[in-house]
Amino acid sequence: LETDLIIEALGFEPENLPQMFNKSELTVTQWGTLKINYKDMMTSIDGVFAAGDIVRGASLVVWGIKDGRDVAENIHHFIKQKNQKEYSDKEVHMQKLAHA
Repeated sequence: LETDLIIEALGFEPENLPQMFNKSELTVTQWGTLKINYKDMMTSIDGVFAAGDIVRGASLVVWGIKDGRDVAENIHHFIKQKNQKEYSDKEVHMQKLAHA
């Protein structure tokens, strides 16, 4: 799977994450952690997911494990939907060409 960036871990003090990633549209909480939609674990940037301490702050390892599993499931769902849409768009395009 091709990615632009994967972060394994951060320290205990919050960083200026939008500045660190050069993404001013990245929303953070008042505590300096990434703000996500907890339904799909996506940040304010479409296709960018976050989990664990970067979202919760320093926490228990069991929460990190749970978050890791949840975010993996949501990333899988996101990629699957994106692939289905791309396939559907190509199919529509091919049908238009066939009828032209």
